[in-house]
Amino acid sequence: MGLPIRTCIGCRGKFPKKDLLRFVCNAAGSLRADPTGKLPGRGAYVCLSQACINAAFRSQKVTTLLRVNLSKDAVDLFKQELLDLVNSEKREGGTDEKESHSAKRK
Repeated sequence: MGLPIRTCIGCRGKFPKKDLLRFVCNAAGSLRADPTGKLPGRGAYVCLSQACINAAFRSQKVTTLLRVNLSKDAVDLFKQELLDLVNSEKREGGTDEKESHSAKRK
């Protein structure tokens, strides 16, 4: 059996689960990154690229997909946390965002 495939909510591309970042909305109504994939709550996946994160958090797309009502400030704050995470990974020797994103796409 192959690797589990998930869909990025930013670009709608289908990728192996291990290549995407999962985040969840927990029972308290807050968004959290879930790198282990084991946190409880309704989750979604996004590519580790600024373009996908920006697309995923455009308008109320995230709150619709997660079926929760979150304030715009809470969503914007979490979006910035994800962007900071992507930027820190790039500084630590990650690949160029455009190269890695287009190479992963199936």
